[in-house]
Amino acid sequence: MNLQSNIEDVTLEKLSIITWIQVSSTHPDNMTRRFLIHTGNILQLAGLKRKPGHTPADELHDSLKIQLSETSADGIKEIAVPSELSPLLISDERSSQKITVKLFLSTVDVGSIKEALDSALAELGAKQADLFILSWPHGMGFEQGKELWKAMESLVDNNTAHSLGISDIEIQEFIALHDFAKVKPEVIQINLESCCVVPAELVTFTRENSIQLLTHNDPQNILSSETFKTIASWLVDVHWTVRYQTLLRCRGIIKNKGYVINAEKA
Repeated sequence: MNLQSNIEDVTLEKLSIITWIQVSSTHPDNMTRRFLIHTGNILQLAGLKRKPGHTPADELHDSLKIQLSETSADGIKEIAVPSELSPLLISDERSSQKITVKLFLSTVDVGSIKEALDSALAELGAKQADLFILSWPHGMGFEQGKELWKAMESLVDNNTAHSLGISDIEIQEFIALHDFAKVKPEVIQINLESCCVVPAELVTFTRENSIQLLTHNDPQNILSSETFKTIASWLVDVHWTVRYQTLLRCRGIIKNKGYVINAEKA
């Protein structure tokens, strides 16, 4: 389905690798700093080698290592994205490209749903994602999952997402979520590393309900705090990681791929 979206007037000067957000409590000892890390279009990142068997987690790790290895957290306010890494779409490109955004939550927080999608769309200068996928957090209760899904549905209602998907959810939970949802998931992704054979029950259910069944190799938490600390020792926690990707519809070629990470430093 072709989808025409308006393009926001975003200049390259407004793009940044690290944008700092000050968050303070009533006591100065509890002050923390939240910040966003924008990788830009890693397909254009010099020094990033595509190795056989390289996973998305490896790709993200190597990208951050290249970009942050010489970055100090002390006193940093903002680092501009080099123009060659800008993923910004121009008006003529939008209708020919499909935007897919996938969210990986390290901390289950309903407010992160909109925040993450908005951040990804701002990178691209777009107002709507064609597909917004949630990686179902490991060990999350179903009631929490329902609240996250309702937050995703609101993004369809306000036209910042055209359709929704989910990955790495148990079959019975997926069926229950589908029954609960007002905006039904149109895509489900399963990881073949943890499921060598697609369950027949899932195949039947997706076929009967016109849901696209896809495989992937993303871990449920693509960037853990422990992994990030090996790159940036000043990090305390990763809250969420969102990946955006644009695909040329007529040729099936990925033109943009990048990440936005929301993290925290004490």
